[in-house]
Amino acid sequence: MKLILPTELTDAIQPRLPDNVSIVWVDPDGNFDGDVSDALVYFNGFRLKPTTLHRVLAAAPKLRWQHSPSAGVNHILTPTFMARDIILTNSAGVYAIPIAEFVLAFILDRAKQLSYLRSLQAQRKWSWEVQVQELSGAKLLIIGAGSIGCAIATRASAFGMRVWGVRRSPQPQPEFERVVGIDEWRSLLPEADFVVVA
Repeated sequence: MKLILPTELTDAIQPRLPDNVSIVWVDPDGNFDGDVSDALVYFNGFRLKPTTLHRVLAAAPKLRWQHSPSAGVNHILTPTFMARDIILTNSAGVYAIPIAEFVLAFILDRAKQLSYLRSLQAQRKWSWEVQVQELSGAKLLIIGAGSIGCAIATRASAFGMRVWGVRRSPQPQPEFERVVGIDEWRSLLPEADFVVVA
């Protein structure tokens, strides 16, 4: 089987592939280091240019599967791509936990003023006047209740936060105390202590 792989991932991918896989590398500008006419699989890079995608599609008529390492694929769904019988997969959900952990880290940093406390510590100043906020009972509004939003909600709930979600279709979700539609989120802003766009 022949794969088309991005040069930006050479070091990460090549050592993990079995010997019976043939690889043609494609650089960010769509230049190949070999013949892709019989390639079946294309794993695009993180910074896929439209011109690169069209060069791959034009040069690989037997392509049957394209995988994107990102969650969003709208940039791939061009008329040229849609005219082909290619399976498209993405990495939706893969980033939910690490992103949720970063979001909670930033919320904690803000609530506990960790950056300010670190600067005081570096100056060897100790102040009892620093105002910190408890997360328990704080209201978190998450705009976007997909896999990332749900992962954030689960972790925020563990801190005792009241978590509200926004999604196109406002059906209840177990991770959220309240879910509203995209036309209603602005009404919740005055009550929210923290807002996350996910």
